[in-house]
Amino acid sequence: MGRVIAMKSTKNLLVVLLSLGLCAMPALCTATGENPQGDTRTAEQIIAEMQAKRAARITQAAAAQKNENAKVDNGQMTAAAASKKQKRQKARYVQLLNDNGFNYAMDTQNAKWIKMPHSGDEYIVDVWVRLDSDGTQKEDAKKDADYHYPQTYYLEHYYIRPDHQQIQFLCELEVTGRPDNAIHERAYSMGNWEDLVPGSIEDDIYYGVLKNMPKNALTGKKHGGKSLRDEIEDKLWISM
Repeated sequence: MGRVIAMKSTKNLLVVLLSLGLCAMPALCTATGENPQGDTRTAEQIIAEMQAKRAARITQAAAAQKNENAKVDNGQMTAAAASKKQKRQKARYVQLLNDNGFNYAMDTQNAKWIKMPHSGDEYIVDVWVRLDSDGTQKEDAKKDADYHYPQTYYLEHYYIRPDHQQIQFLCELEVTGRPDNAIHERAYSMGNWEDLVPGSIEDDIYYGVLKNMPKNALTGKKHGGKSLRDEIEDKLWISM
């Protein structure tokens, strides 16, 4: 009678095992509760071990998912940082034109009004223009496919003279990575001012730069002429 009760109890426990998916070898979980391999463990011990293994698998899976989520979050943060940097760069550089496979962009951060050398009252614009490949050239496309960093681009330095619609080219730098601050450019010369040729690259640069330049804080104008105060003072001086 005791054996029958034990068999029924064991059978009930094995049913629980099967329902929980803890019995990996149903063939060994016989209705009699006898282990063909001579295992002396009770059904309660088997259930406890199975539950411990199942809990360990759940913990391991949760840890793996946590690591995966961390990777995703890190990737999203990296993408967000890259997007933020790109937005800052776009805000700094204003595209002026596209020509022969290059985008010309004005560096608004370093553009400034300065007094023209050897002139007491005329202001000109000191500006850098960045040239980046637009990826349409076959050679550039092949380079981009093989090498991603560092990026190569060009910087051109100009003076712009609004009062006379003239432009002066100072230098061009080929830059890989970051530019070197120790540069060599030709010295300013009054004879290097060039009149604008309609439709030329310099023509587009000239008008594009002036369009995006803030007003001269000293003259209150978007050109390099004298302020109203200066003109009044000149007239008073002449009348005296």
